[in-house]
Amino acid sequence: MRTRSLRQLTAVAALALTTIATAAACTAAPVRVAPATAEPASASPSTAAPSAAPSNTAAPSTTAAQRAAAPRGPTPPRPTIRPAGCLGAVTYTIDALRSAPLRSRVCISVGGVVEVRNLGPEGLSVSPADKVSCFYEAAVHPCRLVRTGTVTFTITRATGNRVITVVVKASSPPKPSPACLGAGTILTLDAAESGPDWNALCMKVGAVVRFEHLGPDGLSVSPAGAVSCSYEAAVHPCRFVKPGTVTFTIAGTQTRTLTVVVIR
Repeated sequence: MRTRSLRQLTAVAALALTTIATAAACTAAPVRVAPATAEPASASPSTAAPSAAPSNTAAPSTTAAQRAAAPRGPTPPRPTIRPAGCLGAVTYTIDALRSAPLRSRVCISVGGVVEVRNLGPEGLSVSPADKVSCFYEAAVHPCRLVRTGTVTFTITRATGNRVITVVVKASSPPKPSPACLGAGTILTLDAAESGPDWNALCMKVGAVVRFEHLGPDGLSVSPAGAVSCSYEAAVHPCRFVKPGTVTFTIAGTQTRTLTVVVIR
């Protein structure tokens, strides 16, 4: 009986000690565990770097779509091609002795003059002849351009011929016209004098030419509508009223003509 009780007491005591130890463990302060330091992870590339192409491998050709999508720079401006300018009614001088090449083509307004210098009386030919009025004096050939069109001047020399093409265009103010007389000009001619035809002239609208010592029926004009003429005391004053080429025929002591290019 006493032995059994001792065993029971021993078991009870052991159970009590176990309970106490367990309670102490539960009530003890929690132990903080330091976090482990993680090793840095290796960065994995998202895209593998392309390997260099072999030097003997041809680059792929650019497709039409790629060329269309490629940015384009500004288009450079195209050079402006201007037509060759035409001179006004000027005096264009050609020296026949000049050894340097001459211009083969020139444009001059009607009423202007092509003057060839240092050339004998037989050294110049002009075609067609009805578009110019030329005369000769002291190695000079002044040729008035009296009608529009294309005129060819051929200069004949011992060293060879030279050909100059002149394009004759209508006068277009405000082009210069130093070869023409101004609108306020009054030119007097004596119809009683003998001699060759008067040299062709260029005059502006409003200018006047007067023929003296000429009877009432001694003057005819063509075209008549280009001038306004009157008569008094053997004088025929004629005022130019519109542009054109006017021909006066005077039947005085002898028959003579005068050609006038009229411009504005």
